[in-house]
Amino acid sequence: MKIRKFKRLKILDSIRGIAALLVFFHHIFKFNEILFFNYCNKVSFKILKSVSDLNQEAVLLFFIISGFSIGLSVFKQPLNSSRSINTYFYRRFKRILPIYWISIIIAFLTGYFLKILYLPDFSFLNLLANLLFIQTSSSISDSWAVPYGLNGPLWSLSFEMFFYLIFPIAFYINKKHLFKINIYIKFLLLITLVLIGLIINKLIVFVPYFLFLAGFLTWIQGYIASKYYTHWQKNNLFFCLNLCLGFIIIILDKWIPSNTLLVIGKGMLLNGIFYLSMLFFENRNLNRLQNFINKLFFKIGEGSYAIYALHYPFLIYFDTKEVPFLYQIMFVPPFIVACYFLEKKSIKWKMRYLEIDYLKVFELKSR
Repeated sequence: MKIRKFKRLKILDSIRGIAALLVFFHHIFKFNEILFFNYCNKVSFKILKSVSDLNQEAVLLFFIISGFSIGLSVFKQPLNSSRSINTYFYRRFKRILPIYWISIIIAFLTGYFLKILYLPDFSFLNLLANLLFIQTSSSISDSWAVPYGLNGPLWSLSFEMFFYLIFPIAFYINKKHLFKINIYIKFLLLITLVLIGLIINKLIVFVPYFLFLAGFLTWIQGYIASKYYTHWQKNNLFFCLNLCLGFIIIILDKWIPSNTLLVIGKGMLLNGIFYLSMLFFENRNLNRLQNFINKLFFKIGEGSYAIYALHYPFLIYFDTKEVPFLYQIMFVPPFIVACYFLEKKSIKWKMRYLEIDYLKVFELKSR
């Protein structure tokens, strides 16, 4: 099998930057929707609202890029030894935890200054649940826990942590037992597990891990797409089918009994678009376009995680204190710059206490 040599794909960071800005704008728009309605004409307002409504797609794009990036990472350092698995977990935890902890602290401080720490969202039990990454969106009535301190975007980070934790298990099972099985059968098995989980959540008892597994469908397709970039392994029919099925699910939105199924459909559609776009741009000299996009969004992309995780408490504070919209807009550029430097700095923090020999831990537990 051919193997591709590649350097860092800056365009992935640029896409992250665009997705983070979409989420940021969505929340600014929601907090100031009346103002937008009063000061924009009908056409402009509809355009801005349409952009704002891409919030969910932006989060799914984060999942896809995350899965794709893990594919590139595992290609460079396969999970074939205790040391490589330890390195994998260390890098993932080191990447996600510092900014996550900071986001929780900022949420707490926001609650303190707004004198709303009495709300259930700030309770110790909810904090503990968030530290264990079992929070889900506050829109889910049966949630075990909601994002700490009203910091809504934190719901997706429990999904992300679940993806990181389950992937080595899925990687091992696939390598040892499912490697020769057709990709369509494996994906169908995964879809079956997801549907069983959703039925249990709906009819018996809500378990957040079943919901996280539904998100894993979107994430793992990003990983599968990476195979083309690392090994020139094409899965054209697979992604075309996912694109078509996702489109059908979205079209049948009114008849879909579960919002989670609709999100799965959007993930399939976006993965199809992502994969086919990769093929399309591969055979065309579009370096100028990529360079232009990178100039605009690459630096933002390097701080995209911090932008995503930290912005919401500030918007809650601005809304509660009725900070003028002009001042909110003035806050955005320095905030984005601060997030860039914070994320760059946090990646360099040494967190040696996270370096655990996970295989030895599992061996001790099994004895």
